[in-house]
Amino acid sequence: MNQRVIDPTQFIDDLQGKNINFLIGAGASAGLVRTLNISLPNESFEDFYSSDDITPEQRTVLDFIWFQLWIKDTLVDEEKMKEVKEKGDNKSDVIKNYYEFVNNLASLLDAEGYDKPKRANIFTTNYDSLFELVFDEISKKNRLIYFNDGSRGFFNRYISTENFNLNVSHSAVTDNFQRSIPTINLLKIHGSITWTKSKEDKIKVSMNSDTFNSLVELGNELSNRIDEHSSIYKVFFDHDQDVDNNIREKLLNELLEFYKANQDEIENFILKYHNLQVVNPTKEKFRETVFQQNYYQMIRMLSFELEKKNSVLIVFGFSFADEHIREIVKRSIINPSLKVFVICYDASTREKISSMFQDVPTDNIEYLPYSFEKNQDGQDLEIHGNFDYLNFLFGDISNG
Repeated sequence: MNQRVIDPTQFIDDLQGKNINFLIGAGASAGLVRTLNISLPNESFEDFYSSDDITPEQRTVLDFIWFQLWIKDTLVDEEKMKEVKEKGDNKSDVIKNYYEFVNNLASLLDAEGYDKPKRANIFTTNYDSLFELVFDEISKKNRLIYFNDGSRGFFNRYISTENFNLNVSHSAVTDNFQRSIPTINLLKIHGSITWTKSKEDKIKVSMNSDTFNSLVELGNELSNRIDEHSSIYKVFFDHDQDVDNNIREKLLNELLEFYKANQDEIENFILKYHNLQVVNPTKEKFRETVFQQNYYQMIRMLSFELEKKNSVLIVFGFSFADEHIREIVKRSIINPSLKVFVICYDASTREKISSMFQDVPTDNIEYLPYSFEKNQDGQDLEIHGNFDYLNFLFGDISNG
């Protein structure tokens, strides 16, 4: 393995003057937002949910479990942030890392020259609200920066990819000069906890969604009806319990029994759940066309950005499990002026991701970190590609 240590100054040089894009996945929010976990031998939640032997009734119960255990946890608002900060545990570090990252990026854009827009794109598969929370916090500092989540409106805000193609400038009172101000676009490819489908078949944005609040209330009520000794509880809710290899068939039966015992409540839950605009835990991903159209529009935007001259893509906390996104990046690598930095948490992650790109030229892909530190005994210690490492790469550029 290459033993050289990347110099943050060189990393910044590689970004300055370029079309900057980030692809950020679940690893960024790990520690504050739960990671998807299921106690079934050799089977992920997506595999189980998508398997042919799952009936519509069983899948309906799985939708409720998916929301209750994972989706519900992704709403991070000011109230939750306050609770996290008061506890002072490692969850608060996640928010701090997001805050530092956005400040670093804003400072990098602010230092750009006048020959190109001071703009960066953050493509993320996360549907948590951490970026929105941090954007709001930084805006309170009155820092001259424009955050764009693709929504427009006042009392009601709606998402459209057309809203991302903006160049924002600031002028003096007398209009004697005009300068571009830093703009950060947030493109949530897999949807958002703050998105719901409106009556007009548009994607509506709200941090205080009636749909979400109703789902939380209904989900909590249904959770109270799950027997703690059932296979449903053992497989999804309590991963500390021992799970035998023959539990799958028993689980399928109990999912169906739970549906029959709570059919009216489950169906009421699902009616509301279908309005929530997040990807489903299935390889098919979509239930309706509004969100599907938005998804593919953002996928095309990712493709267009990576095909531009002098583009940079920084990948962080992303496993490339999404086949559509992986293929977009693969096809874009033929762009000779594209530089890709893939930040891997550890050596096994690097090996897994690099194997996905073995069939394409990889001269313009750089896997980070690629160095070791020495402990007191002189032994090699691997540097983890976590959020601290990503912020380290920006050096001391932030003054926000």
